[in-house]
Amino acid sequence: MSAFTEFLLIACGLFLWESTLWLPLRSITLRRAWVGNKWRVLAADRVLALREVGLVAMLPLPPDGGLAPCQAPPLAVDERGVFLLETTPGHIECLAAFAWGDMREEQHHLRVGARKIRISSPRCIEALRRAKLRGSTPEAAVRQAWRLALLPGRAAREWRRWQLVSGPLRWTGAGLTLGFFVGLPLIYLYRGSQPVLWFALWLWCLMGWTAAHLWWLGKRVYPGARAALRMDAVLALLVPFHAMRALEIAAVHAMGATHPAALLVATRDLTNTWLAGFVRRILHPLPGVAEDAGFSSALHGPLAAALARCGKTLEDFDGAPDAAEDPAASCYCPRCHGRYLGSIQTCPDCCGIALRKIG
Repeated sequence: MSAFTEFLLIACGLFLWESTLWLPLRSITLRRAWVGNKWRVLAADRVLALREVGLVAMLPLPPDGGLAPCQAPPLAVDERGVFLLETTPGHIECLAAFAWGDMREEQHHLRVGARKIRISSPRCIEALRRAKLRGSTPEAAVRQAWRLALLPGRAAREWRRWQLVSGPLRWTGAGLTLGFFVGLPLIYLYRGSQPVLWFALWLWCLMGWTAAHLWWLGKRVYPGARAALRMDAVLALLVPFHAMRALEIAAVHAMGATHPAALLVATRDLTNTWLAGFVRRILHPLPGVAEDAGFSSALHGPLAAALARCGKTLEDFDGAPDAAEDPAASCYCPRCHGRYLGSIQTCPDCCGIALRKIG
């Protein structure tokens, strides 16, 4: 194997490594379909999951402009004023007490007392940070953060703003990828080493333009994630593969304070199976699990208000599953839509929720 072939193989391996996002397990990444307003849900734990983060694979050929990594606030407050902490998907803990002094920001984490929560972007807790500076109470701040995260109008504005400000990154990312994997080899094979150096210098200038745009995003558009975007700008100036994926990396901060349900409602993807499952989780908390019941009561009002903006209610998503997939089943679980025979009365996967008849 020649040295040139080895170089290309190593470069492809590094590019594929940069074509992944390591996101918190509790985050949900949406990818927009090429046609229409449909979204595909990419859970962080679907491909590979570690203790705190999971791998989300991006499209191999840039730019992956339809990528929307969303994450809701990690704290919630139920109707009784009890604070709830979602550490991993579906795992919710009650806090005995919570004050502003218990919350501290660390690199890639939010520390609440003795617990650490992985967050995708500093913008995830931007609303809490602003409320603290205004002198708001923690309870009011957390509820306001959830109202903002579930507002469809705000989600639509966030998505439009990101589409507007990310325009240059779409061209530079594609130019760098084609230039590195197509332009450099062809120039080297047909023109020699001297023209390659000039072309490499042009690619580095393109990397500098990408880094400058990331720096501008952190200064003018997303100041809540300024430190993270500036670090990405430095890496984009030094690492060509990081610059190729600058669009997708910055998208984590663009949608870091938006709940995926709000973006689905805003774009009228109301038949999305993930949205229906999330609504059913709120409507049917696990019996005997106080944390899940508190989380359900905390989100019931903001989610109902979000759906009401498009003429929907929570009960519209509480129908029976398609019986054609399992004609032998006669009852189903209203939470997970598991189908069972008539001899089964409760769902074993959902802590004994009473089953409903199909039809």
